[in-house]
Amino acid sequence: MIQTRDERATDPRQDAQRRVDQVSAFTRELAELERAGVLALPPGQREQIERYHGDVLATLARRFDVDRTDEQRQMALGMRVASLLGAVTLSAAVVLFFYRVWGLLTTPAQVISLIAVPLLMLLAVEVAARREPTRYIASVLSLIAAASFALNLSVVGAIFNMTPTPLVLAAWAAFALAVAYTYGLRLLLAGGVIAAMGYGVAAVASATGLDWSVSLVRPEPLLLLGPLAIAASFWPSGVRPEGFARTWRLVGVGALLLPLLFLSTWTEVFSYRLLPLNVLHAVYDIAGFGLPVVAIWYGIRRRWTDVVNAASGFLVVFIYAKCFDWWWELIPRYLFFLLLGGLAIGSMVILGRLRLRLKEV
Repeated sequence: MIQTRDERATDPRQDAQRRVDQVSAFTRELAELERAGVLALPPGQREQIERYHGDVLATLARRFDVDRTDEQRQMALGMRVASLLGAVTLSAAVVLFFYRVWGLLTTPAQVISLIAVPLLMLLAVEVAARREPTRYIASVLSLIAAASFALNLSVVGAIFNMTPTPLVLAAWAAFALAVAYTYGLRLLLAGGVIAAMGYGVAAVASATGLDWSVSLVRPEPLLLLGPLAIAASFWPSGVRPEGFARTWRLVGVGALLLPLLFLSTWTEVFSYRLLPLNVLHAVYDIAGFGLPVVAIWYGIRRRWTDVVNAASGFLVVFIYAKCFDWWWELIPRYLFFLLLGGLAIGSMVILGRLRLRLKEV
């Protein structure tokens, strides 16, 4: 992953992983040079280098969660996937269990249970964060705590017959962001930012007289909230945990670009129609092609490979969607798919050049 200089200076774990990769690359290259007869180190000097590198790797492994081999990297990826699946399934289990035993509890017992479960989960997150440097378990427990908190808000409102309000999303976002920043949990950060954006979209819908619960059919506020999330990634690095800038960027880019896919293709369904419909069609078509190109260009300049990849993927999907929107009913099917094949090849050529460009910077 390519990062900016500012991020490199404030990301100790990735600095440590980069150092481990450098040591591994040096060791492999040294072995190749000796095998080719280009370089022959005296035995004493080689042992001194190996001893030094062994001490460096042991120190980094002790202080940071670094992967020293390809097998460890693959296992780390598997652990991330497993933690995500575990968080989703366990959260679902908690919610379904509550609904299963809910009718057996008195109202005071229900309220006490709703208050106690998120607090107990937060205590478990604290214990896991202290005992496990990787924080995979803490991440799972934090998502269960967030799910319990969301269940708390929903059920308490139902118990006391409260009017549903988008403030529920704001409360859940505040809870998720507070826990994420306390323990450095990027997955929960993404959930909190998405919930905050959901509150913004719902609040605008409510202000215009729509039912906030169906506000996703009007995603236009995300076109403003997305850039705000990207701007938040520039927040001073001393007050954000490791990797949070990247999470803010990815959520912001997704919020900025994904609504354009629907607004451009089905403008009459998803738009607030602040302008004439034909004007909005043109505006969203131009934005759908132009904004990802700008994001790719800026991502290359800032060396943000995550932004470049996300914007490139969106641009390909958007082009295909507009092809169906414009030409599916106008040209023969064989010609349509021939056109899509040509676009696929052209996309491969362009993305290949972007890949080379990223290597150069």
